[in-house]
Amino acid sequence: MSKGKLIVIAAPSGTGKTSICKKLLKKNPEWKFSVSATNRLPRDGEVEGRDYIYMPNDQFEHAVKFGDFFEWEWVHGNKYGTLIGPMEDILDEGGIMLFDIDVKGGSSIIEEFPDETISIFIEPPGIDVPEQLEILEERLQSRGNEPAQLIIKRLKRFPLEMEYKEKFKFHFVNEELHDTVKEIEKVIKENIK
Repeated sequence: MSKGKLIVIAAPSGTGKTSICKKLLKKNPEWKFSVSATNRLPRDGEVEGRDYIYMPNDQFEHAVKFGDFFEWEWVHGNKYGTLIGPMEDILDEGGIMLFDIDVKGGSSIIEEFPDETISIFIEPPGIDVPEQLEILEERLQSRGNEPAQLIIKRLKRFPLEMEYKEKFKFHFVNEELHDTVKEIEKVIKENIK
């Protein structure tokens, strides 16, 4: 039986990685989605077990203490983590698991599973960081579900997140969602054979 594959899609906040992942999963229903755990409250429209595993902070801390997470970290004032169990199951079964993950978590998976990982970094359009920041700010504000304070926090983190780009094998600029999804799907399918 062949080993499974881990598809890591990471990007700075607001770049469109969640939309990309949702479209990829819709087109490839046999792929499994890595559902991250978080201590934050659900946003409108998010569903327990599909979007995130929502844990009160004490439950999250318990999981950290007992080593249930492959990796976890603070992101924009909340804790997010990747549970080990589902990853190991997919790899053992020869399946494919898609990760919608922050750049630091994605780097941890790449380091731990270099042969099993297809690593993809998404960045916003723009010729330089100031232009990319402007585009990100517009995207984050157009979501309409985040306070201005959090948007500022996310934008401040952008230059740091971009430093991780070179750790990822494949790079895409999310100019137009449909085209980006098509290009990413092509690369994934070429690399899971």
